[in-house]
Amino acid sequence: MVLIVEDERVSRRALATLLGHSGFATTAVGSAEEALVVLAQGASPKIALIDLDLPGMSGAELIARLARLDKSVIPIVISAANDDRLIAATRARGVSFLRKPLNFEDLLSLLSEVRFLH
Repeated sequence: MVLIVEDERVSRRALATLLGHSGFATTAVGSAEEALVVLAQGASPKIALIDLDLPGMSGAELIARLARLDKSVIPIVISAANDDRLIAATRARGVSFLRKPLNFEDLLSLLSEVRFLH
């Protein structure tokens, strides 16, 4: 299952729909706090697509929490952020980064790669 954490409703729905049509089970939420609730309710995603710029808790904070809660969840950052230091820090932690607007073929390729490696 892919957990989508994206505050922009249209983007969240589009990602869920496109991934669903590509054979991925998805759960989509609008905030990091909602993602934590979903996890607390027993969801066990293999991959989490996480926007960095979220209301409330940031995507970076969510990634840190995920690392403590369930190391098996593989985070992938999706962001329009242009902060090279943030991108470098994310990559230094071994987290993949895709810039918005997303190229869906690149996303599918990355998801397939991640599923194959784990």
